[in-house]
Amino acid sequence: MGCVRSAVGVCVLAMDLPESSKPALPPPYQPKPWLRWSAVALAAAGWYLASHLLLVSLGGEAAGRLTQALCGGDDDSCTAVLTSPQAYLRLGPNLEAPKIPVSALGMGYFALLALWYLFVGPPSHPRRAWHLLPGLVVLFGAWQSLAYLAIMKYELGRWCAGCIAVHAINGALVVVTIVAYPWRRPTPPPVPHPATRLALAAAVAGLFALTAHPLVAYTATLLSVLRDRTATYAAVLNDPEYILWDFHRQPAALIPPYEDEVYAGSPAAPNTVVVFGDFQCTACRQAHETFLKVAARYPDDVRFIFRHYPQDPECNSNPRFRGGGHPVACRAARAAEAACVVGGRDAYLAMRKKLWDNQNSLPSRPYAAQSAKERALFEEWAAEIGLDRPTFAAAMDSPAVAARIQADLELAGRLGLQAMPVVYVNGKRLRNWSKLETWDAILSAPAGAAP
Repeated sequence: MGCVRSAVGVCVLAMDLPESSKPALPPPYQPKPWLRWSAVALAAAGWYLASHLLLVSLGGEAAGRLTQALCGGDDDSCTAVLTSPQAYLRLGPNLEAPKIPVSALGMGYFALLALWYLFVGPPSHPRRAWHLLPGLVVLFGAWQSLAYLAIMKYELGRWCAGCIAVHAINGALVVVTIVAYPWRRPTPPPVPHPATRLALAAAVAGLFALTAHPLVAYTATLLSVLRDRTATYAAVLNDPEYILWDFHRQPAALIPPYEDEVYAGSPAAPNTVVVFGDFQCTACRQAHETFLKVAARYPDDVRFIFRHYPQDPECNSNPRFRGGGHPVACRAARAAEAACVVGGRDAYLAMRKKLWDNQNSLPSRPYAAQSAKERALFEEWAAEIGLDRPTFAAAMDSPAVAARIQADLELAGRLGLQAMPVVYVNGKRLRNWSKLETWDAILSAPAGAAP
């Protein structure tokens, strides 16, 4: 016996009651667990199959043993169905409008049901209204399944076995959802299930999954289209016929040779190639390697002139390079011109070859931060090609060498040049210089001829 305070503060006597006379609590509710896990398994299987069908719709092939068994082999019915216009939800009236594969919507649909049955499952009788959510979803899905089966039969005349398997799974989910509804009131009354927060959380997660899948597929579709169009654009730009057409439509640029111009190749060749470049520019070295092949193929038909455009704030006042650039490009240009001053044409060409062949050995720090060995690098190369080191060093710092490089930079500025290399053939700019087929077409035609 004990004293229990009532709500108004009155002490009430209470006797210890035997366990058998205490009111029974409702048992914990686990509504139809076999239906719950059956629905989860069916939804997961539907999601898995739909994911493989999505790959086919996106241009891939059926993967996995099950989908290979359903859609593999010589019969291309699955591919025909999954790549037909009916297999996509088009987001606009015209044929070029973005589209989402229907199989991506199916994945979102199965993900929603899997999440609902995994975290909620069948409800108790007092909360049976929550079952309307999965019920309406599966009814809509059943209607879509019937519609797409009709499309395969009456419009396409082809049957996709993988699609039929997905629709069969959907039909099974309809049956499970109907059976999972609490038609009768159990005795004793069970604990109400699901809790409102749980149902709302599962619904929000399901809606997120439903929308996320088509969004991801849509993004993948856009990326695929972008890749295809980029590849097409690149193919056009690299097509020798387009390159030749673009070359002939370029306006002629006035690039007069110097009185003491040094040509690589035959000085009397009918075709003149002017190259603006930078000895620390990787693409410029690639261009140099291409020009060696062109010169070997047409030894008497083309001559090359090099114009300096060092992307280095030490001598280039272009604002683009104020924050840094190629830290020894100006000194490399002076080394080439100094070799010409000291040793003439052959020394100039030999120093240029040294610079291109040893580009990776050029210092990566500005002159002020270089070691003594790095500062002496150009003098060492000058000695290797037979030049007097002190004379070469004096020429590198001479006003004449600086003036020649500055003249090239001013010419590049008048032409509006920025990124290197820039190539002119007989006064016309050649944008894509890497194709030997293009050089064949240009150099095999009479000078100045246009298609």
